[in-house]
Amino acid sequence: MNPGQTVFPYVIVTSKEEFIPVAQKFAYKDVEVGCGVITFKSKSDFVSIYEALKAVGPGYALILADDLNYFGDGNMSRTFHHIN
Repeated sequence: MNPGQTVFPYVIVTSKEEFIPVAQKFAYKDVEVGCGVITFKSKSDFVSIYEALKAVGPGYALILADDLNYFGDGNMSRTFHHIN
């Protein structure tokens, strides 16, 4: 990654494990999975990730979490703290 390059936080809402490899492909470091969501940071744009998810099939929502404010405990907190 180049200095100053933006890293975007993403959330994929899904109950399907077949979307995890897509997140891993685009992840800047790693992904976190729990409570029906996959979280990761990426330097890739929304459209590129969306198209890769779309190629896998239906059953997901992709969220670009620009201003992430959340409250949670346990697994939910761990999963979202990963991209905070």
